[in-house]
Amino acid sequence: MPDNDPIRIMLVDDHFERAASVEEKLTAAGFIVLCRLPTTTGLLHQIEQHQPDLVLIELQSPGRDVLESLSVLNHHNPKPVVMFTEKDDPAYIEEAVDAGVTAYLMDELNPKRVKPIIDLAIAQFKSYQSLRQALDEAQRKLANQSVIEKAKILLMKKHNINEEKAHKTLRTLSMDTNQSLPDAAKSVIELIE
Repeated sequence: MPDNDPIRIMLVDDHFERAASVEEKLTAAGFIVLCRLPTTTGLLHQIEQHQPDLVLIELQSPGRDVLESLSVLNHHNPKPVVMFTEKDDPAYIEEAVDAGVTAYLMDELNPKRVKPIIDLAIAQFKSYQSLRQALDEAQRKLANQSVIEKAKILLMKKHNINEEKAHKTLRTLSMDTNQSLPDAAKSVIELIE
């Protein structure tokens, strides 16, 4: 989401009059409301169709199905999600955060506070996504290193060579087969085990 472009919002609200009022407030605050949904039915499909920058959910009492949809969204197509609700249940709040809700507010949408809330939700979302990417990268590197170490150990045992020679053998195999070092290590493991 570009920093200078208006933020494009998908609004989910189960009360028609309130939804119209909220859309008006959001538009007045400089946001673009792409669409209004009266229920969360088909939420994932609608998000895929409209590609909003942020999903704003204002429901009296959101159910578990909402969290399931948001969890799928968070896993496959993460977006910042702001939820306004009257549901004051610590366990539900924890589940909502786990499902990817960026900001959970037990309040009605206040036009004076909406911009800072959305700005904060987007900043938190970006920060979380950076951490998530760093964690994924660290886990990938650790997994690759583990595969390389396993292949070296197998080569050392099979050919009675030291670690340096096993590593050199893996590097040579990697270059000769035009594979990454972890892929070459996986090939060695498959052959020897």
